[in-house]
Order: sequence, then structure tokens, then C-alpha cells
Amino acid sequence: MSLFAIALLATAPAAGDAAEPIVVTGTPVTREDARKRAAQFVRRAGVAQLQPVARWTMPVCPRTVGLDDNVAAIVDNRIRTIAASTGAKVAPAGCAANIVVVFTADGNSLARAILKKSPDLLAEMSPVARERILDGDGPIRWWYNTRVETRHGMPVSNGMIRQYNSSIVSTQVVRALQSATVIVDVEKAEGTPLEAVASHAAMVALAELSSNPPPPEGSIMGLFDGESGRRELSDSDTALLRGIYEIPPDREAFQHRRQLVSTVRKEQQGEE
Repeated sequence: MSLFAIALLATAPAAGDAAEPIVVTGTPVTREDARKRAAQFVRRAGVAQLQPVARWTMPVCPRTVGLDDNVAAIVDNRIRTIAASTGAKVAPAGCAANIVVVFTADGNSLARAILKKSPDLLAEMSPVARERILDGDGPIRWWYNTRVETRHGMPVSNGMIRQYNSSIVSTQVVRALQSATVIVDVEKAEGTPLEAVASHAAMVALAELSSNPPPPEGSIMGLFDGESGRRELSDSDTALLRGIYEIPPDREAFQHRRQLVSTVRKEQQGEE
């Protein structure tokens, strides 16, 4: 007798016994509830709140420092893999780094040293965000440098745009990432799997996301805030990044936010 047949006999009711009905109860999630959850996810990720999304228009080139070369390669490869799967362009090997992930024993001291050497690197940040970078107690911190381009990839200087067509939808400009810096404090991140830290670094390096607490629930961004068992991007994380690289970049923040909420909602509800 096969193991499958034995399993069926073991679970079958004895002769003469009436099988008890199995009742499954639950409250279906309405479309409005799903939209609210998706909106909260996008809001806590800090994307497209006051400004349109900033994303990479040039190919990404990650470089990890502070680790053995073989271990650093694991982090770089994770960022490259996630970038390619979510729609960002990836530069070939030997490229000039525009994403730098630094593993250090003292994140605060390193951030202050970087600021002292290059004050302009944090020029785009609000005072509150700047304070979190320099004096925060979290295991991971990050920041970006952006520029404004035309939708054809040309830099905008002094707010002047050469416009060759008109549109009531397009803003005619795009916010583009120029660099991303991620600092991992190894003392505070001790015990966290490397692949999880690499996934977190990839998530925040591939689009302009806020470090404002609390992070989204069910996201790799909450790795150090209750999502300690997570090692990969969640489905909502992936949907958010894919949505960022699919939406037209030359739109207002509210248009980006609305489309990203719709994208995340569809993923959470399993819609095509």
C-alpha cells in the first residue's frame, strides 16, 4: 500500500461516523480597506509625499566597502539582482559606483566625517532628517543626491527648460537620483543575516525613500523594527519598486502617489 493511501485511511472517518462539517469564517477585505492599507504602505515608505518620485535614470552601479571582497560581492550582487528585477538599468562590471554601501563599526562617526569632508552631500535633507543621519541610533541610515532633468535626460540649470512641446499632464521635468549612500552600523546590526541587510540596502538605494519612522508594516524596511525574520523584499516592496520604474517620471507628486497606491493595492489583493 502506498504512503498516500495510508495517509488517506488515517484521516478518513471511521465507518458509521458522521463527518463533521468544516466551517471557515472570515471577513473579506473590501477594495476600500485594501486601498487604505496600500496608501499607508506608500506613505510610510516616504515616497512621493511632497515631491515627485526620484529614481535612477542612469544605470546603477553598487559598490560595498568595509567587508571582505567576497562578502562585499554578495551585497553588490543582491542590489544588482533586485535592480534588474524591478526595472532599473544596471551598469556592467567595472563601472563607476553611484550606490555606495558602507559597513562600519560606528555609523554616527562615519556620517559626521563624511559631512565634514563634503557638506553638500546632505544639503537636500531637512534638519530633522539630517539629525537622524548624524545622531540616529538605528543600524542603517541612507541619503541621496538628486538633480532635475528634462524628460529627455538633459540637466535643468537655473530653473530654465527648453520646451519643444506642451502638455497639460507632463511637468516636463524629472527628478533623477545621482548617488545613494547607505551606512550599516555593524555593531547595531549584529546578528542580522547578511542577505537581509543586503535586501534592505537594495530597497532604499533604488528609489528615494524616507527614513522617517515607523517603516511600512510587512516591508524589508522594517528589518530592525519588528520584521527581523524577513530576509527578502516583500511582495509589497517589490510592487512599490516596480511601480516606481513603470510610472511616467514627469508627473506631479500626487499623480505618482495615486498610481503607486494602486500598484501596491493590486499586489496585496493578488490582482493582475
